[in-house]
Amino acid sequence: MQDKMCTNNIISESAVKEISKLGRVDFNSPLSLCTTFKTGGNADILIEPFSEDALSLILPVITGEGIPFNIIGGGSNLLISDRGLRGAVIRISGLDNSFKPEGEYIYAGAALSKERFISESISAGFGGVEFMAGIPGSMGGGIYMNAGTFMGCFVDMLKKIRGVDYTGAVFEVDACADISGYRKMNLPKNTVITGGIFSLPKSDNPAETAKRVDDIIKDRWSKHPMEYPSAGSVFKNPEGHSSWKLINDSGLKGFKIGGAMVSEKHTNFIINTGSASSSDIYNLIGHVQETVFKNTGVTLETEIKILGEF
Repeated sequence: MQDKMCTNNIISESAVKEISKLGRVDFNSPLSLCTTFKTGGNADILIEPFSEDALSLILPVITGEGIPFNIIGGGSNLLISDRGLRGAVIRISGLDNSFKPEGEYIYAGAALSKERFISESISAGFGGVEFMAGIPGSMGGGIYMNAGTFMGCFVDMLKKIRGVDYTGAVFEVDACADISGYRKMNLPKNTVITGGIFSLPKSDNPAETAKRVDDIIKDRWSKHPMEYPSAGSVFKNPEGHSSWKLINDSGLKGFKIGGAMVSEKHTNFIINTGSASSSDIYNLIGHVQETVFKNTGVTLETEIKILGEF
């Protein structure tokens, strides 16, 4: 029987040695540093693979150890419990962040920021990127949740999704309306997104495209509480409704629980005013859902991903 590491006593020493050749390994690591809410407890084990190839080798090791694990990216759409996460957390924000134009297509690594994708696309003569202007996070996260605005969403320009399954096999699937939904992408279970191939229209006037993007970002900054830690929009828009209006009309603008507050700028944002815990945010989410349902009969579904015990 293999000896277990003294820290957390959940993974064999040989597995740690093997994984350490493929990525950074840290024990009892604070996850508040890994999310844009700036909250959350510690991970028993935090693993940051060096590459897609490394990820494909790490996943079978972790599954072979029988350790529970979660996959996270840039953490811009994520709420993690104050109790942290048991087992391993595999953080892929340090993976491929490449931008590769290939004729009429563009390959974007999952770790590439949306901001850089936009600027690189415009520089390469492409357009059609205005819809993602000002949306935080990485391209991998954007693919995972089919991110978008009223101007469009990821599946509108996404052609193929590349990833790794939990056995370590690399795969590609066609992206189409059949596998997408509102703020979700219906991928096979037990898979990790590592990149995507996009098809964008050519821009007749890159300078004008850049100006439109800049104007959209300025507008978002004026209407959204970008100066505070948050995870962007917390709730999906129910069919026929706008979440922010339902919340606003329920008298919840500025409502606080602990250090968490419904933004006064945009009521579909919950912000960390500086001292919020994940429990504050979680309880405020529940209060908003309960109040809106009581007042309107409409159920608000969270857009953000919630991990851990609350």
